[in-house]
Amino acid sequence: MKSIMLACIILASTFTCMSVLIRPGAANVNEPPSEKPEQKNETSEPHGTISVQGIAEQECKPELLCIYLKIITLDPASAVNARDEAARIIDRVIQTLKNLGIAKDDMETVSYNIAPKYEWENSKNVFKGYEVTVSMKVTLKNFDKAGLVIDASVNAGAFIDRISFELSKEKQNEIKMKVMADAARDAKNKAEAIIGALEEELGHVTSVNIDNYGYNPYVYWNSVSDSAGSMYKVAPPTSILPSDLTISATVNVVFEIL
Repeated sequence: MKSIMLACIILASTFTCMSVLIRPGAANVNEPPSEKPEQKNETSEPHGTISVQGIAEQECKPELLCIYLKIITLDPASAVNARDEAARIIDRVIQTLKNLGIAKDDMETVSYNIAPKYEWENSKNVFKGYEVTVSMKVTLKNFDKAGLVIDASVNAGAFIDRISFELSKEKQNEIKMKVMADAARDAKNKAEAIIGALEEELGHVTSVNIDNYGYNPYVYWNSVSDSAGSMYKVAPPTSILPSDLTISATVNVVFEIL
């Protein structure tokens, strides 16, 4: 009987030890509680702005040579007669240019005006008649024809108002996009250089202003007029040498300082 009771006591002690060993979570009792790492807020608030000007320019060869003609007629008594005489000269000029191989699409009327003409004489305005003034534009892609066009137009009764080198609309737009983009990059480079030297950071753009886009045809020759506005018959050079054109753009950009 004593043997049986002793065996029961030993078995009960064994189960008690086992329950202690398999208690849930006992293996992690001495480990410190886990902590989540703090997230650093790296977002910087702007504390000022910087305004810079970007400039760019590009030189290019002209595509077109434009010869501006002027037809002037004066009749002392009749506006109709002055108009008809101008029409005859215009027709003669157009036909002469066609004979040189100039397409009609390359000739256009820029302006047409009929008005009474007065001149200042002896301290008063004196009526001189009715004057018709017509401006025409002849566009050449072949610059070698310039001399022939000038001589033929003058012989047909027209004046040469001016001669200029120009670009087509398509070429203007193409270069305009490029120089504006170059000007914007120039502004950013300047801003980065300044801010870097000050040990600051460059932020977002807050405003952009296109200050200037410059395209001006190169005027090769201009006519001469007297004080009353009448044109002298000064012969322009018939040997035309092309000259480069310069297209420029300026932008003002404001950046945040971080």
